[in-house]
Amino acid sequence: MGERLKQLIQYIDEFDRQGPYKMNVLKIMLERGPHDWHAPISITELARPYYDLVSSQHRFYALKNISEEFKAPFSEAKMKRHLKTLPLKYLSTTPTRVSNISPPFKLVDDIFCVREEFCIESEFAHERIVRAVEQKFEEYLEVFSER
Repeated sequence: MGERLKQLIQYIDEFDRQGPYKMNVLKIMLERGPHDWHAPISITELARPYYDLVSSQHRFYALKNISEEFKAPFSEAKMKRHLKTLPLKYLSTTPTRVSNISPPFKLVDDIFCVREEFCIESEFAHERIVRAVEQKFEEYLEVFSER
């Protein structure tokens, strides 16, 4: 496994477990497949699928500590504000606490993207990243859901 992939996986492994928000942004990106997962995405493009995913998870898993925005009807303006101030801000500015890895993501204006050195295109890398995100989500559920 390449050094950049190891750093990306470690960055995901060291997410704080405050909510499913960061993992869900990555899930949406990863759904685009191994060659497109890292393509830039606008906050507007993320807003609806992100709202739908978190709302669905909240209903299915009875998630605790979920923002009120997900219990109300969809509002693009509220979702864009939520995305910009919570997951995208932290994914693009906050190094990990344990190993102090710099964020592999960036937010420029209203476009979220993967830093060039972490744009890894391979089935293997994609699968490893998907597993890391799913594992982190499972850890979150163990603490913050009423399954």
